[in-house]
Amino acid sequence: MEKDSMSGGSMDALRVSDYLSMRRDNFLLLRIVAALAVIYGHSFALAKPDGSQDVFIRLGWPMYSGDIAVAMFFVISGFMVSGSFLARGDVIDFAKARLLRIVPAFAAVLLASAFVIGPLATELSTGEYLRNPEVAAYVWKNLRFSSDMAWQLPGVFKDHVRDAVNGSIWTLPAEMRMYLLAAALGVFGLLGRRWLATASLALLAWLGIAHPEFIPLHQDWFRLAGYFLLGILVQLHKDELRIGHAAMAMLALLVYLSMRTQSAPYLFALALAYFCFWFAYRTPAWTRLERWGDPSYGIYLWGWPVQQLVVSAFPDARPWHNFLMAAAVAVGLGYLSWWSLERPALKLKDWRPRFLRRSMPRQNPQRGVQSP
Repeated sequence: MEKDSMSGGSMDALRVSDYLSMRRDNFLLLRIVAALAVIYGHSFALAKPDGSQDVFIRLGWPMYSGDIAVAMFFVISGFMVSGSFLARGDVIDFAKARLLRIVPAFAAVLLASAFVIGPLATELSTGEYLRNPEVAAYVWKNLRFSSDMAWQLPGVFKDHVRDAVNGSIWTLPAEMRMYLLAAALGVFGLLGRRWLATASLALLAWLGIAHPEFIPLHQDWFRLAGYFLLGILVQLHKDELRIGHAAMAMLALLVYLSMRTQSAPYLFALALAYFCFWFAYRTPAWTRLERWGDPSYGIYLWGWPVQQLVVSAFPDARPWHNFLMAAAVAVGLGYLSWWSLERPALKLKDWRPRFLRRSMPRQNPQRGVQSP
């Protein structure tokens, strides 16, 4: 049995904090797989119907592959974003890091969709298309990160099954709200007091289930918020929570036995959250993947518009063909986005204007906290 060089103990069911201290995980692989799963799930909604179904729907799961993948993104995000605040200890640095991670790549895909894909795919003339005020509004409206998003561009993809230019971006306003939640927990000192934070998150979860009208969230975001809270809870209890094969198997069994009961969605959420950390820490680490960068966000952003272009080029392609072609292109664009835009932007996260710089040295990050 493999030994943990950090603690001298067995690798069986170590604590999350033990795995964090090793600085070796499969979160990058999991994010890439999740991004590809979103493209796979969307292929059945965008490509010409042929009677086939998403594998999870066919097996009777409560969510299709795209929903499962997005839920995993929010679990991982809750864990890492709360860890980022703990590591930085400063709301300005935290906000800057989050904005630099989300906005540049998002703005790029919006601009490319409006001013490159749009003119190529529209039924209108190029001049008529560019003069339409909806083109610029598509970019600015979506950059507001409001629930009232723009989905269509003039004359673009109008003969498709769905004419949305990018249906994946609906999660980004929800993600921004979750960043605000993590920042609020940090500013009020709750992230450093795990049981008080746990009680506060439990209260928020109860309000979201029993009285959603008291929570300022769009109704489509409540499920995502729940997964984000689970990620924060893992961060809060990383010194107690252990990740093991037996626990993963037990949770999977409980989900299977409760599949047709009212408790199924909640047990499924717990099992899926646990699976994220089981996959990250208990499967063989693909450390070489880190050398290539992180294309997951770019894959997620570019997947839908690329699939729509595949539909335009190959209108009779089956969902599986649409998935394979779009995934190959989206992976390439994901790496291009990482190396040309996302990675350079993230290098600015530690920069501060002179008037905001503190005279005192910055607090050192906590040991074992990941700071993306």
